[in-house]
This record gives sequence, C-alpha cells and structure tokens, in this order.
Amino acid sequence: MTVTRRNLINFAGAMSVFSLAPTSLLATRAASKFLILVELVGANDGLNTVIPYGSKLYGRLRPSLAVETKNLLKLDNHIGLHPALKNIARIYDAGDCKIVQGLGYPHPNLSHFRSIELWERGGDGKSDGGKGWLIEPLEVLARDLSLDAKAMFLDGAGDIFAGGMNGYLSASDLQMIMSTESKDDSISVLASSNSLVSELVQSRDENREILNGIKAKLQGVSGYQLQGGNLEKQMDTVCNLIERGLNIPVFKVSLGSFDTHEDQYWDHKKLLEELDSGIEVAARRLQQFGVWDDTIIMTYSEFGRRAKENGSRGTDHGMAAPHFVIGGGIKGGIYGDYPQLGLLEKDNLQFSLDYRSIYNFVLSEHFGLQKNPFNSYNFDTLI
Repeated sequence: MTVTRRNLINFAGAMSVFSLAPTSLLATRAASKFLILVELVGANDGLNTVIPYGSKLYGRLRPSLAVETKNLLKLDNHIGLHPALKNIARIYDAGDCKIVQGLGYPHPNLSHFRSIELWERGGDGKSDGGKGWLIEPLEVLARDLSLDAKAMFLDGAGDIFAGGMNGYLSASDLQMIMSTESKDDSISVLASSNSLVSELVQSRDENREILNGIKAKLQGVSGYQLQGGNLEKQMDTVCNLIERGLNIPVFKVSLGSFDTHEDQYWDHKKLLEELDSGIEVAARRLQQFGVWDDTIIMTYSEFGRRAKENGSRGTDHGMAAPHFVIGGGIKGGIYGDYPQLGLLEKDNLQFSLDYRSIYNFVLSEHFGLQKNPFNSYNFDTLI
C-alpha cells in the first residue's frame, strides 16, 4: 500500500487510542459492554420480516409476496416471523430478542442516501442530527474506560462514525497497524522528507509495544479474517476480536442489498437466511465465552418498504418498519403498535415509535449513559 499523508494521519489517529496496559484475554470483560450494529442496506421489507398474519389486509395488499400463514414462525395470534428466521425465533423464545415495531421518524425522507444519513446521525426529515449518534457517547466512554478503539466497522461503510476525530477503525486500518512494524525500513527512508512520518519513527518503540500487544491478543485465532465476506464471516470476525480481548465497545457490520423493487420473494428470503445465520453465529459464540449478557445486536435500515406490492412483484420505498434488538441482558418480546394496515398513507405504514427511542434505550440501559443526546425520546415501551 502506498504511504500517503492521509493514510498516516488516519494511522496516527488510530494509534492514539490504543492502550499500553497489558490485557488478559477475558479478564476484564466483566465490566465491558458491546454493541454490534447490523445495517440492512437498501431498506429491508419489515412487513415480510415480522409478518402481521392476523390481518386479512396483509394478503390482499401482497397477492404475490405474502408468506403463507402455515409456513410462518408464529409468535402470537397476530405476528409471525418469516420462515427463514428460525434461529432468531429460537432466540426470541429464549427471551433474548426484542422486536420493536413501527420505527420511523417525523417528515420521512425516502432517499436512500439521505435517510440512512439521518438514521446514523440521529436526525429526522427536518434536521440531520449533527454528528453520528454514537460519537458523543463514545467520547464519554473513552474517558472512563481503557479502550483499544472506540468503534470498528468491518463492511467498508463507516459513515456512522464520520463525525469522530479519531479512534474509529476500519478492518483495513487494523491490517495496516498490524503490518506496519515489518515496514520500518521503508518508513525510515521516508522520514527525512515527511515530518509526520518522522514523528511516527521517533515514537517507534512505543508503537512497537502497541503493535505487539495487539498481535499478542490475536495469536492463535484459527482462520482469522479481518474484513469482507458475508454477514456470517463479519460476525465471526467481531467475535474473534472480542474473544481475543480487544477493548472495542461498538462494531458495525452490514448485509444487503434489500432494495427489492422487483421479484422480491426469493431474493428477500435469501437475505433473511443470511441475517439469521449471522445472528446465530454471534449468539452462539458470545454465549460460549461468556459475554452474551453484556452484548446487544441491533439491526437498522434507512426506511421500510410500502405495504402494497408494486407491479413488478416487489416493494417500493416506504416508511415504518420493525427492527431487532437482541442480547442476553435484555427483556425480550414484541414492542410497539401492530402494523395498522387499514390506516396507510399512500400505501405506506405510518410510524408509531421514533427510532431514536432505541438509541436512548441502548445508551441509557446498556452503556449506563443516563445523560445522552436522546434523553428526550421515550423508551418506556421498550422495557
């Protein structure tokens, strides 16, 4: 990789958040909390994920897309999960899955790029929310805890952390950090002409100690992979990093595309199968090494899809949608209002719960940050 000033700035910023204190693999995990964000890229069809089979309107609105009632994983007399979500259904039955219905925001925007920006910043159709919704809370956590990094994204899409100054790593950043020590000679040659490189070379002993600490944490991981791949591989990597003792409270992965305007039925099924297998991998491994109760896995997407199918056996951009909040330390169940299929707005479901209520819930209840940017959004219905 060519050494550029931008790469070195990113490298220096990343290095500044790594702790020199020795960390045993799981010795400090008891007080740690983890959040794994799963972006469903392209806008997941919530109505064919958490299915209101109790409403006769469901089949009428979706003559070719409706999932047959006999195939559903029924959760109560009104709601069932898509049959592809067998593992999530088991997690739900164990009491470790919240299904939060009707999530959205006022004045919805149905542009992919604009709406995902709003979700990741904590804004709505009138205000963008400023920085990413986790930036200020993670700054607080970084002051109180010894972190290796504030957050890491494994999917190449880290815009959710774009408002942060440093300590937000991509998988390729970690690869670069891990390989830099072997490039000392080439860095030394550049030092005479680049003052930023000179600063790094001058602190080479300190950097070597940091790099060796990271490498020690990652030793012995079978089939270790840093980036790329499907959701199951991304989740496996997250679990590797947590298990090996890297102190990173937030990880972000993704799955897509859910932009199913045409021939949705089978494409959506395959995507949900991948979501289900990825969640299962994470749940099983986090349980095995004892951090399931300290972890939340949360899905999000830019918006939902219309209740009425279109003429191409697909669905167009919509408004409200359900999402999953999964983990051993939460109280499971179905939260929020059932989809009101008889009260559509231009074939759209109307949102019944502001999505920022989940942010308040995660920050207050999971990370213990009672004062956070989303205190004004009520999460009482989520408890």
